[in-house]
Amino acid sequence: MSMSFPVTAFVAVIALFVITEALVVRDVNSSIFGNTHGFTNSKITQSAGGNAICLEGTVSVTTAAYSTNILYTGPFDNQAATELFVELAQVNSDTVNKTNGGSTTVTGTYNIFSRLCMPADATLAANVETVQFLSHGSTADHTYWDLAQGYSYVDTAAAAGYATFSYDRLGTGQSDHPDPIQTVQVELQARIAHTLLLYLRTPQVIGFIFKHYVGVGHAFGSGLTQGVTAQYPTDFNAVILTGTSTNFTSWTTGLVSMALQIANTEPSKRFADLANGYLSTAPVPQAFQFAYYRYPYFDQSIFNAQFATRETVSLGEILTLTDVYVPSANFTGPVDVVLGQNDFLFCGGDCTYPTDFSALVQPALYPSALGVSQHFLVPNCGHAINTHLAAPQAFAQMLAFLAANGY
Repeated sequence: MSMSFPVTAFVAVIALFVITEALVVRDVNSSIFGNTHGFTNSKITQSAGGNAICLEGTVSVTTAAYSTNILYTGPFDNQAATELFVELAQVNSDTVNKTNGGSTTVTGTYNIFSRLCMPADATLAANVETVQFLSHGSTADHTYWDLAQGYSYVDTAAAAGYATFSYDRLGTGQSDHPDPIQTVQVELQARIAHTLLLYLRTPQVIGFIFKHYVGVGHAFGSGLTQGVTAQYPTDFNAVILTGTSTNFTSWTTGLVSMALQIANTEPSKRFADLANGYLSTAPVPQAFQFAYYRYPYFDQSIFNAQFATRETVSLGEILTLTDVYVPSANFTGPVDVVLGQNDFLFCGGDCTYPTDFSALVQPALYPSALGVSQHFLVPNCGHAINTHLAAPQAFAQMLAFLAANGY
């Protein structure tokens, strides 16, 4: 179910963001960020390679969305969690339908960790026209876009003159963690993304309006971006979808391979205070590798760091995931699809068989796309594109796509 919520629900949201002082100062002789209004607990940081200066902190988002009344109260322990995924993966599974108790609504105010990055080069910063809105995938957080020097899309984009806005999805990282079953679902995630975009488009908040807005997602973040374009086709001028396809035949196998467990049972105790409906991949490197990587085409230190800091996914997101994977019939911007050639989750490990799966996305999901739409298979690369040695090839293609469309 993907439905448009009444516009009046957002009047109060815009009012929250009316701020009288400019956030970003474009005077090349001063700091890029004139003040930190709009962010609480804010600080100025650098990207991994130093190409970007970033303002990060918490943004308060008040919003409302349709949701599903999920008829499930567990899992009570990891055996119950495992059984749920066995039933999800079994032949002719009816688990999603069986747990769907109908439509309801959810409203609330949520603290979302956000990070706005501008080029560190003063001349580039003074001429920024395009901001890329970055949405991460499941069991990741905003750091997926800025992993390390050489593996940072934030760095690469800043060096090319782009601003980026990344955030921790509700229920991940430093953002709030409400009820993981009834609240943290995909419709609310799409609504929060849309509201953050309203925030970016409000001149009283950031001091100026970017000329172009590009949605960039990875995996579930691509589905989320797709969901935004389906409901709000004018939110983005262009979209870049990475780590996704229209082929879901291997998705449940990949999901089961993660050996998802109740996050608060993770040995590191990082998630000790979370409710049982928050899940994380098992503390076994092989499970992490199976779903996300193609051996040996990655740096072991990057793998180790990602494994040690893997994040959560909510059960509510898993059970409502298909709500955002719907065609965006009214979106008319260009579309870029970037897929690891050996992505297991969306291609079964070979995205060329029996055809190039990256080529199927735009015609199927964006039939009205105009401009120069493109697709690209990243060689020797699994699902987590940014963590592979071939990441720079993916980044270069993404920026070339934007340039080809005048962004």
